[in-house]
Amino acid sequence: MSPERRSATSSELRERGLLLVWQQADAAGPMPEVERAEFILRRLYPEMSEAWFVDVVGKFAARYSAGTWQGFQRPGQPKD
Repeated sequence: MSPERRSATSSELRERGLLLVWQQADAAGPMPEVERAEFILRRLYPEMSEAWFVDVVGKFAARYSAGTWQGFQRPGQPKD
């Protein structure tokens, strides 16, 4: 496989994985944005430590409370 094809395949698999995680989040039902962020991150990065999740989700929660973050953008949605 050429480097270009390998790169394209990697991008396609990453996009497909992200779509699957969003489908799982949708199937789990409505949830606050910070909770959704944690749900998504735990599925995308299962190998990360609990301390990492606490740190990252805490930062998202602070930004959400400050009004500087509204949640993750769904794949395929136009950028704000």
